[in-house]
Amino acid sequence: MIGVVWDDRFLEISFSHPMIRDVAKARIRKFKEYLEKVRDDVLFITPEPAREEDLLIVHSRKYVEKLKEASKSPYIGFLDDGDTVYYPDMFNDILLVLGSSFTAIKFSSFLDFIYVPLGGFHHALPCRAMGFCPINDIAITAKILSEKYKVAILDVDAHHGNGVQKILYNDEILKMNIFGYDGHFFPGDGRMEEVGEGKGKGVNLNVQLPKGSGDDAFAEALKITQVLEDFHPDYLLVNAGVDGHKDDSLHFLNLTANSFNYLGQKVRRLQKELRFKVISYGGGGYGESSALCMFEYILGYLGKKDDPEEKSSGNVEEVRDNVDKLLKTFYTVYIRNNS
Repeated sequence: MIGVVWDDRFLEISFSHPMIRDVAKARIRKFKEYLEKVRDDVLFITPEPAREEDLLIVHSRKYVEKLKEASKSPYIGFLDDGDTVYYPDMFNDILLVLGSSFTAIKFSSFLDFIYVPLGGFHHALPCRAMGFCPINDIAITAKILSEKYKVAILDVDAHHGNGVQKILYNDEILKMNIFGYDGHFFPGDGRMEEVGEGKGKGVNLNVQLPKGSGDDAFAEALKITQVLEDFHPDYLLVNAGVDGHKDDSLHFLNLTANSFNYLGQKVRRLQKELRFKVISYGGGGYGESSALCMFEYILGYLGKKDDPEEKSSGNVEEVRDNVDKLLKTFYTVYIRNNS
């Protein structure tokens, strides 16, 4: 049995650019329809809204006030340079989104895997919105859990989780980030040399996927998760973004839905071996196949292997070299300094 945090309000929430807001909403609606196929394996959990003060765990008071003021506007506008929208009563939606993570934490006491389909806003910074993300729910969740538990993050997305990296860069929270990278593709950062500082040195691992990378390269990138055997987390937060699919409107990678089924299988195997709790997010996805990819991830976690599309390939050797370098960093920097 898995838990899925769900509120029908999710069907109307999107912080994306107006040109793709309808696509983003359709993804969540279609995903809910797919879930009916595995209804007997799912416990739907109603989220409780977070409090305004909870945002201050990583965001500044000034920025929270900006969000509240924007929410009072009768119009739609932008919180940043033209990506992340605000709209009437948006602040209550933000509290519901963040509350979904808190609800997941609460129910993780008796469920090993909980999925938040509308979550994974990994770009937001302490003082600003960015990349369709008004807040950073992943960083807030990691901060809360790390007060009592050892936490790891696996952030899979076409785009680098720059906000999560910046906020948690000095924290002893393992951050494995798998994303598309050419030095220019949004947000343009995520260098392999950025390995963390202070207590976080050696546990910020950026696995770059070159443009056009296929399923084989993605599988190679996931070998970075072997570090979990030595990190020994109590919780793994998984941002299972699906905008790396080959047909996504923000196209950069060449993944098929098979990759997301494999991701779910990988998380399942690791959890059974290492006995940690999983809180997972839907992340980004802006194409007709987005809902299918989300569902394939769930199927994979449920142990149902599926190959809904013809597999893709590309850039496997380069990704293998990147992973080998990062594994060396983890073992020579973090493990050596903490043994």
